[in-house]
Order: sequence, then structure tokens, then C-alpha cells
Amino acid sequence: MDDAEYKNLSIREFTKAAEVYDSGHAGIYEMCKDDYPPIVEELRKDGFEDLLDVGCGTGPMVELLASEFPDRRYTGLDLTPRMIEVANAKGIEGARFVVGDAEDLPFDDASFDAVICANSFHHYPNPQAFFDGVARVLRPGGRLVLRDYTAAAPVLWLMNHTEMPLANLAGHGDVRAYTLDEVRALCIKSGLVPVKLEAQRKFRLHLVARKPAGVSDHQLQFGDIQETALVTLAIRASETARPNPRIRDEKAAEIISSLGVDVSKYDPFLSHEGVVARTIMFADALRVLIERYTDALCINLGCGFDDKFSQVDNGQIAWFDVDLPDQIAVRRKVFGDRPRCTMLEGDALDGAWTTQLPKDRSTTIVVMEGVLEYFTKEQVAACLHTLCDSFEHGWLVAEMNSMFMVRHSKRHDAIKNTNATFKWGTDSGEEFVELEPRLQLVSEQSYNAEMGKHTLRGKLFAATLGKNVNNRLAVFAW
Repeated sequence: MDDAEYKNLSIREFTKAAEVYDSGHAGIYEMCKDDYPPIVEELRKDGFEDLLDVGCGTGPMVELLASEFPDRRYTGLDLTPRMIEVANAKGIEGARFVVGDAEDLPFDDASFDAVICANSFHHYPNPQAFFDGVARVLRPGGRLVLRDYTAAAPVLWLMNHTEMPLANLAGHGDVRAYTLDEVRALCIKSGLVPVKLEAQRKFRLHLVARKPAGVSDHQLQFGDIQETALVTLAIRASETARPNPRIRDEKAAEIISSLGVDVSKYDPFLSHEGVVARTIMFADALRVLIERYTDALCINLGCGFDDKFSQVDNGQIAWFDVDLPDQIAVRRKVFGDRPRCTMLEGDALDGAWTTQLPKDRSTTIVVMEGVLEYFTKEQVAACLHTLCDSFEHGWLVAEMNSMFMVRHSKRHDAIKNTNATFKWGTDSGEEFVELEPRLQLVSEQSYNAEMGKHTLRGKLFAATLGKNVNNRLAVFAW
């Protein structure tokens, strides 16, 4: 069956359905109403002014939304003229309904801040054309909320190869249902960033995807980002897009999507689990200190594109993201200064930048994640001296690398794909104390503690190969 035949079947089906769609006796179409509450819940989380409902039918979703958000503007689009006739006859204030194709949206670029699509997507012969069109008509920062069918692979195969073909013999225009991975790929290829993608009860697929705001191919290029930063960004973006992410980093997902290049080589399994583990562990360690020192001065030294402030802010801390001038210049393309969160040019080996920091805070908390392993032993010592010289007392939350990893950095599953090499490592945090005696080692914990919680492969690595060589999080005081 070609595309035109699928669409003609859909028009015939829904021309008949239009007469009963809004009744309490709509048969199989009654199940569509199950999609309404989850969509409304997503729209409540973030404001919108102009909304497009693709595959709107007789407009029940627009009618529901207009009653809850009466001051917004709504557009409904459907391929079936009779559906649009019924929708327009309702006279919903602030709403217009037009006949049109979901694969060729008849609207100007950046016309909407929200697009919804409920139980219609499986009728589209060219799903990529739909996603591309949504990305075009959304404004920067706008979002798509999509609900449709999905299932485990064996069930989905039966749906696509038996149920839907039989339904088409009965006059439906069903094309196919998709796996979560297929929808994620369609989404990312269009330039949208999947921020929630789940298989929910009753065989429902639930997607929330956002159009990047403030990042474009003209602002940020692949060469702007050091490859070691790409490893972390790719992994955090990949984890954010998973059905049940352990961490969320929408800015990382936005940056990776804007680059428009394949970064899969930076996201192998063990590095993925390690970055997820360290992100969780660093956030937990920082929260403990911030709970104790609620107005602390916090410094993310060697910040790259990291956004720990969003993870741990308590509404009182003063936060500074510090890195070399060229890195801060690139960071400013995607981040702006926020209340109590400021970007600052500075060198970890030279404390001149510390004179620009406030002096009225209860303590100083310095975090260095994914930084010190690229320093030589002498540079690490210089950095520690700088911190202790610049602040009378404080805390350092740092990532520590093992000497085994230094000797085998070109076999590291992600770093081997970059030009970077590990410079120095330790077997114990006490080696930092030997370099700077003003430090006191408070705690040290392997990433194995977190990696072993989530996957069988992670557990096996933590118990075998990674037992004595995995990176660690160490907390020091001075």
C-alpha cells in the first residue's frame, strides 16, 4: 500500500468516525480519551501561548485545553475535512481548525510554542517528515508532547504485521507503531531533544521533546568543544533521553542535538555508567556540604559545560563556574549568568581570579570533576597550593584517577577516541595530602559504589576489573 492509499483509508475511516467521535458511544475511539490527562499534565508544567494539535479530530483536546487555559491561542489540524467541519462548528473561543497533512504542516516557521499529537502518529507513512515539520514550526524552547502506541518487541511485531494489516482490510489507515529507540532516532534527526520518552501502561508511548533554545549551528560548532567535554556531554544527553533516566541534563541534550553530528563513539557502556555514577555521587556530596553551609561560596573549577548549580542550588549559595578564557567564551554561547551563578575566567594553576569572589561566605566549596586526571603531578600540586593559599578554609570535592588508568589511557573505551591522555593518578587520596599538607582527607569512595546499583554489567565490572582501578570521589578539608 502506498502513502496515498494509507491516507485515503484514514480519511474514509474518520469521516465516519466524526459523527460519533464526541459521543459516549465512540467505540474504539473512546480509548483516545485516556491520552488527554497525561498531555494536559505535561502542558501544565511549562507555559505556552500558541498550541498546535496535530490529528485533532473533532477538537476534543483543544476544547479541554481552552476550558483550562482560556487566554491561549489554539490551532487544530486534521487530514479529514469532516472532522474539521465538526470542530469548527463548536465555536471554541481562541481556536481555529484547518484541513492539512501532518507530514506537510501548512504553517510558518516558529509559529507555536507547543505541539501535541494524540493517538494519530501511527497513521503517518512518513514519520520523519512529521518530526521535521514539528521542529520547523516550533519556536526555540518549544515542545512536542506525543502519545501513541508502543509495546515490547514481540508484541509490537504482532501489532505491525497482523493487527494493523487486518484493521486496514476493515477500512482503517494504520501504518505502524514504533519502538522507543525508533522514536528517539526520529526525534534527534529532526533536531528535537527528547527529554522524556517512556512506555506506559495500556501500550502507550509518551514523548516530550523540546526544540533547543539559544543554541544553533551558527553559534556552536563541533570544533568549539574539546573532545573530553564531548564524552561527558554525549553521555549525559544520552542518559537524559532514556525512558527512565538516572540523571537529567537538558542543556547537554540541547548542545549535542545542535551539533548535528554522530557522537556515539563517545558513549560506550562503561564510560556511560561511570559518568552517570560520578554525576550522582558529586551531586550527593555537594548537597551534604551545602546543607551544612547553606550560604557557601561554591566554585566549579574547570567547569567546561557542566551545570551542577541547577542540580544542587538551595536558593542561598553563591556559585561561580570557572574555566580558562577560551572555554568560558564557548560556554557563554549556551549558558548565561543567572542569579547567584556567575561565569568567571580563571586558571586552576593561578589564583588571580579568586580576588573577584565574595569574602562574606561561611565557607568555600571547590568542585573539580573530570579535571585533575589531565594534570601532571606538579600541576596538581600547584592547583592545591593555589586553593589553600587563596581561601583560609574550605572543602575540595575532586575526582581521582588511578595510575592503572594513566598507564592505559589509550585503551580507555571513550578517551581512546580523543587526543587526550591521562597525566597522573593516585592509589589513595593521601597522596594529595603529601602534595599539600594543609589538606585533610575526609572521605574517598570508588564509583563502583554507584555503578554496582544499576546494571548487571556494572555490578560485574565493579566486582572484578574495576574493583581497584575505577575512578573515585574524594572530599578534602583545609
